[in-house]
Amino acid sequence: MSDVDDIMKFIHDHWKKNHILSRDKEFFLYEHQDGDRINFVCHRGDNNELDGILGFIKSSSKNSDICTVIWKTLRNKAQPMLGVELLEFLRNSQEYNVLSSPGINKKTIGIYKYLNIHTDHLEQFVLINNKIKGFKIAIVLDGKYLEPFKFPTDNEYSLKRLSEKDLLFNFEDYKENIPYKDEKYFVKRYFNHLIYTYDVYGIFKNNETHSLLVTRTVSANDSKALRIVDFIGQEEDLQFITQDLYEKMTDENFEYIDFMCFGLDHALLLKAGFHQIDLDSSDLVIPNYFSPFVQENIAINFMADTKETDKLRICKADGDQDRPS
Repeated sequence: MSDVDDIMKFIHDHWKKNHILSRDKEFFLYEHQDGDRINFVCHRGDNNELDGILGFIKSSSKNSDICTVIWKTLRNKAQPMLGVELLEFLRNSQEYNVLSSPGINKKTIGIYKYLNIHTDHLEQFVLINNKIKGFKIAIVLDGKYLEPFKFPTDNEYSLKRLSEKDLLFNFEDYKENIPYKDEKYFVKRYFNHLIYTYDVYGIFKNNETHSLLVTRTVSANDSKALRIVDFIGQEEDLQFITQDLYEKMTDENFEYIDFMCFGLDHALLLKAGFHQIDLDSSDLVIPNYFSPFVQENIAINFMADTKETDKLRICKADGDQDRPS
């Protein structure tokens, strides 16, 4: 805990001036306090000044998978590989399980590959509101994206917004997922967030919570969109509630609903009515950055220190990708 002020100052001086983690101590502690310590790997030089930091966020209470966040070192002739040393320190820790990180800098991909760490990018899918007359956030130049779609239906399924007390879900059923997120993490992340407002939905099958879906509203240019930022459950459930999502989108005048993820079945998402975004196409642009707003398709690269890539289930809100800055 005694390192907090130094870490916040280091972020301000060497990462980004007035970054939220350098100016808002309450939020810093919300993100990184872990009992009586802070989830950062730090290095101090001969003058006892910080010259390197690597932050991380745990997704469960025991043997947690972790997502690394801010990774910054100063030039150090005595330790030119200090950044890699910080990462290796965390990789070699017996206290944590799989390391991953959505939002890695493209320039660091070569480092991860050299260390034999898997890299890829999140895939983006979207439901588009074909009742919108003029898009202000999205760019939709091809009429095929606005054609009516017959969503699959199954009367056994329903979508309901949940409060914390309604959260009756067995997170341990998905312990094989990477990262595994337990209930404590989920409640803190979405019900108790200090700044953002999230809506948590249960996908019910025969009145039992089968899957969980988390959304957040984003705005730009006097318009708004809805983002699915997390999903835990059985991906085949999604096809039976996209009709509900579409009705919510049109009723509340969202331009679209997008979903950035990795590890979910493409065929099921397309069957559910989503379009997959081609990051190189200009016919369909679904922005990722909203503060400040950038009207471009943006690739979100990630790393995951695992050979079991078939277990990866990474979503937009993992790590620090859905965090105010």
